[in-house]
Amino acid sequence: MSAVSHLRKGSPECDGAHSQDTAKRRYRRWREEDGKRWKESFECGKSILEIAPADQVDPKVVSQWLHRLGVEVYQGRHRVEQLPLKITNELAELLSHGPDHVLKFLNERVWGLTATESGAEQLRKFCKFIELHKQGIGVEDIASLIQVHRTTVAEWRDGTDRPYLIGVARTMLLSKHKIGWKALPLHLGSGGNVQDRWILVPSTIQSDSDINELLQQISPLQESNMVAESLGLSVPDQQLRIELFGYLIGICLGDAGKTSSSEQRFASMNLDLQLSMKHESNEKIGDLVRLAANLIGIRMTRIADKHPTGATRSSKDPTDAYRWSSERSPFLAWIVRHCLGLERGKTTSHEKVRMDWIFGMSSGFRKRFVQGLADSDGTVRPYVVEITSTPNTEFVTSTLHSLGLSSAYSREENHSMLRSVVKNTEAARLPIFNEFTKGYRYQQLISRTRK
Repeated sequence: MSAVSHLRKGSPECDGAHSQDTAKRRYRRWREEDGKRWKESFECGKSILEIAPADQVDPKVVSQWLHRLGVEVYQGRHRVEQLPLKITNELAELLSHGPDHVLKFLNERVWGLTATESGAEQLRKFCKFIELHKQGIGVEDIASLIQVHRTTVAEWRDGTDRPYLIGVARTMLLSKHKIGWKALPLHLGSGGNVQDRWILVPSTIQSDSDINELLQQISPLQESNMVAESLGLSVPDQQLRIELFGYLIGICLGDAGKTSSSEQRFASMNLDLQLSMKHESNEKIGDLVRLAANLIGIRMTRIADKHPTGATRSSKDPTDAYRWSSERSPFLAWIVRHCLGLERGKTTSHEKVRMDWIFGMSSGFRKRFVQGLADSDGTVRPYVVEITSTPNTEFVTSTLHSLGLSSAYSREENHSMLRSVVKNTEAARLPIFNEFTKGYRYQQLISRTRK
């Protein structure tokens, strides 16, 4: 029996001895190191027909070894001169590990990002596109193989258009990363496909320094100076920015409506604040909330007043409401989900917040937080201030205790802890209502404590 008669027909170890040009090729057993050498040449741009003559081997053997080593060689398709990819080496390296690796990378780096079903499919196709382009497959063939239009392949190659997950991955590779923090964009556009002004947010808040580091990344909006001036305030310094961030969180726990976006790619929310026109001073409170939002880079503006609807319309004295609305932002979603500890779709009216982190904050921060809540839901009685705070009454009472308001207690009504109550004298010393706008509640409290 000859040395080759027992080899399986078509095996990579057979050098094509039955082909017509057997005499022109030297016989040898081709081994894995040969296959790896051919693979390297193929990936560097040489075709099988160029590789085979150098070793006097049948092109079919080269093809079979490339297949065995995981290189996809498509019948009827060959390497062509490709325009170069306009993509960084770092991104190409990340994508070379496949879509699952990319998604893991994004999950570790980005807060609030969702890989939609279509987004994950586009990511898979883009990774395949990178692989095929590297093999020298032409635009038409790539488009056919991954089932996209040829213009899409050209746009991906030229960097003029990319799937949103690819765009986010590219941004993350170009951005600084800090352990224990994740990135999110302040602003979104084009249904989440465009992200702007990326910042890092902490996974855990331990002290004012975390908030200080967070806010130092954000430039206040230009209109914040105008709003501050209208309230009789000088340009807010960094300390006041930190404290008003606490005030905004208090407003979020209280009256402010928090609407989730229908956008699926990024978690985002907007704030909608409505305050009764029965008291003119509420207009200034709304402007203080607007200032707090502007100082963290969120645009919030006064919009058309709200006419009474529903139960308010049928009440004894229906009143219009001043109204402010903010832009949608992932940062607001982070505040609600991370700072308040609410899961998506949950509301402060029915769910307990998870805010134990606030007890590690400075007294100034906690005071502004309580003021935001009291400006929303507080009521001045002859001897006490009540804050309607269910289902978070015990938490609010504990926060009042942390500020030295030892008279604070939780009042049960209808078998539910409905309100946090504190003596007027203690409430006035804090003060429990903000002193910037000196709203009607503030005035009522000061009046009662002077009697």
